[in-house]
Amino acid sequence: METTILSKPVNELTLEEIEAIAAQKRAEANDKKQKAREAYETLRDEAISNMISYALSLNEQLTGFKNSSFEMIETLYKMLQEHSDRHANGKGNVTLDTADGQYRVVYKRSDNTRFDERATQAEAHILDFLTSEYPEGSNTSKLIRSLLERKKGALDKNLVLKLIGMKNDFNNEHWHKGIELLQESIVPDNTKFYAEYYYRSDDGEWCPILLNFAKLSV
Repeated sequence: METTILSKPVNELTLEEIEAIAAQKRAEANDKKQKAREAYETLRDEAISNMISYALSLNEQLTGFKNSSFEMIETLYKMLQEHSDRHANGKGNVTLDTADGQYRVVYKRSDNTRFDERATQAEAHILDFLTSEYPEGSNTSKLIRSLLERKKGALDKNLVLKLIGMKNDFNNEHWHKGIELLQESIVPDNTKFYAEYYYRSDDGEWCPILLNFAKLSV
């Protein structure tokens, strides 16, 4: 912009000159916004790239540690089986301590199960039993229906086991058939192994070494 325009008093500026000044101010503001946007996007992309790169590196290290750790634990467990009748028929759960009592590894096996198509038929029999024996709002009906509630479309194994534990509580054909089908519907799904690592604190407490990102304190 010409300096002659800027040096004029405001009341002497023509409409064209005022519009030119306004246009320049808008251009300067837009340029400032664009630079701020570019600075943000550059910092964002660099920060995300660095975090992802480091996360991938940690993931690779954790995967390697898990594999080597599990292999070593399984080797130790097999050696323990050879020397201890107590663990000869074990399922894989074991707690390993160092001789000085400073470090501990806990290895756990989890046998997961699922319910097959017989569970749906079992539920129908149990509901037939409730319909014929108890009003919908009764305490017994509420209790049994609550044990049949589904989470994410699947029955809860712990609730179903409570229901199975009530097998002899009622003398009803539909009830007995429903519980029988529920028992038959529980089938093996998959087996998972977990390891937990601990160290002994100065006051003698076992402190977990947290490898779960969500459980780390910030």
